Amino acid sequence: MVSSPTMRQGAPARHATPEATSLLAARHAAQLQHGYTRLGGTDLTVSRVGFGCYRVDDETDDHRRSLTQALQAGCNLIDTSTNYADGGSERLVGEVLQGLPDRGAVVVVSKIGYVQGENLRLAMDRERQGAPFPEMVKYMDGCWHCIHPEFLADQIDRSLARLRLDTLDVCLLHNPEYFFSDAKRRHRGDLEGLRREFDRRLREAFAFFETAVRAGKILWYGVSSNTATAPPHDPEATSVSRMMDAAEAAGGRDHRFRVLQVPMNLFESGGVLVRNTGPGDGLTALELAAASGVGVLINRPLNAFVAHRLLRLADLVKTPGIPAPAACWKAVRDLEVEYRSRFSGPQVATQAAERLFDLADQIAQAPDHVEDLEHWRQIEAMHVRPQLRALGHTLAATAVPETRAAWDDWWGRAGAAIDRLILSAGDQVSSRSRKGRAALHALIDPSLPPDRRSESLSRKAIWTVASTPGVSTVLVGMRREAYVSDALGVLSWPPHPDPIAVYRQVESHDRSQAPPDRPA
Repeated sequence: MVSSPTMRQGAPARHATPEATSLLAARHAAQLQHGYTRLGGTDLTVSRVGFGCYRVDDETDDHRRSLTQALQAGCNLIDTSTNYADGGSERLVGEVLQGLPDRGAVVVVSKIGYVQGENLRLAMDRERQGAPFPEMVKYMDGCWHCIHPEFLADQIDRSLARLRLDTLDVCLLHNPEYFFSDAKRRHRGDLEGLRREFDRRLREAFAFFETAVRAGKILWYGVSSNTATAPPHDPEATSVSRMMDAAEAAGGRDHRFRVLQVPMNLFESGGVLVRNTGPGDGLTALELAAASGVGVLINRPLNAFVAHRLLRLADLVKTPGIPAPAACWKAVRDLEVEYRSRFSGPQVATQAAERLFDLADQIAQAPDHVEDLEHWRQIEAMHVRPQLRALGHTLAATAVPETRAAWDDWWGRAGAAIDRLILSAGDQVSSRSRKGRAALHALIDPSLPPDRRSESLSRKAIWTVASTPGVSTVLVGMRREAYVSDALGVLSWPPHPDPIAVYRQVESHDRSQAPPDRPA
C-alpha cells in the first residue's frame, strides 16, 4: 500500500490528508455511523455518497447552496471534470473550497480527456498554428478526445487554476475508450492491434501522471471508464487488469493508480455481475479493483439506460395546478389565429412564425412518444427552450414598427401559453412515469429489508449501490438542496445485507416485457 504524504505539524493542508479526512468522519460518526470508508489504498477516508458535479456550474445559486450544504452535512468527496459546464463546474468547486475551514478534509476528483467548448477552440487554434496536440481522437464535430501527455499537462494546470488548488487529490482519465469508439465508427479492424495501441497510450498517460505526482500537482490518479464493466468481447470494452499492468509499467509496484470510476445502478450492474478482467477474464471489475487496492467511484446511480433510453431512478411528485392539455392546446391555437390575422412582416418572420407553431404542435404530441420525464426534461432543455428563444429573437427583430406594441403584448401572452403547454406535456409524461416507478418499487422491494421498503426510490437505488462490496463512493448529482437531504440520508443506514440479490432481481425481470417504468 502506498501512503499519502503527510503535512508538517501546524501547516495548512494543500490537499486531502488521511488525518483530516479521518477527523471529519469522526466528527460526523454519531449521525452518519455507516457513512465513511477508505478510498482504496490511498489512506483517505471518504463519504459513501459523493457530490457529482455533472450539470453543475458557477452561475446557479442552487448549485452553490447545494454543494455547501452537502459539505457541511459530512459529504467529503467531490467529483468534477474539466469539461463539465465548460469549466464552470470546477470554478464552482474552487469557489466553495475557499470557504472551508479545512481543505484537507475534502477529497477533490477531476477528470481530463474531453475536448469540447473552450478546449476544442484551443485545440483548433493550435492546429491552425501548426502545433496540434498529438494523438487527438476526432470523434465527432464538437467533441474530440485526447489523453496524450502534452494535452494532460496543459489541462492539469488549467484545472488547478479553476479549482484554486496547488494539488489535485485525484486525477482521472475521462472515458479513454473514445479511442475504441472512434475506431468502431471508422470501421478500423484488428481489435488486438487497437488494444495494444490503447495500452501504449495508457502507459504514456500514466507515466505523465507519475511525474505530476512527483511535482506535487496530483496525489493519485486513475481512470473513469463507461466500458470497464462491459463484456470482454465488446470492441469498446476497457480492462481493469490491463489498466493495472499499464500503471505498473509506468510507475513500478508503487504506482499511484488507486481510483477507478464506472457507471452502475439497479439496471446496469456489470461491475458486480460481469466477469471481464483478470486472469482468463475471471473477475469482475469491482473484484479486481478491491484486490488491487483501487477505490471505486460509481456514477449514474440514478440514471439508467434501459432499452436504449434513459430511466430516472427517482420518484416523481405530481405538480398541482397544471392546466389540462386540451385547454393549453386551445390557447396556443387561438394565439396562432390572432397572429395570422393581425401581423405581417418579411418572409423571414413568416418562416419563423411557421416554425414556432410547428414547435407547439411537436410539444403537444410529445407525450405520445416520450416515455420518461427525465427524457422529456432533456428534450425541453436541449431542443425546445433554445428553439423558442431563437424564434422569439427572430420575430422580435422583424416586427413591423407600427404594430410593435401590439406584437410585444401578443408575444408575452404566447410565451406564457407555450410555457403552460410545456408544463402540461411534462405532466402527461410524468403521470405515465409515476405508474412505472410504482412497478419498479414492487420489483425490488422483495429484495429489501422490510424497514426500507417505504423509502424513496432514489434512496433505495443509492443505498443498494453504496452497500455493494468494492464500492467506495456513490456519486450523486445533488444540484438542489432537497436532493442533498435525500441522498445523504442513506449514510446513517447499515449496509444492505445482500445487495447482489437486488441486482439479480432486476436482471431476472423478463427484458422482453415492457421495462418496469413503462406499464405493459
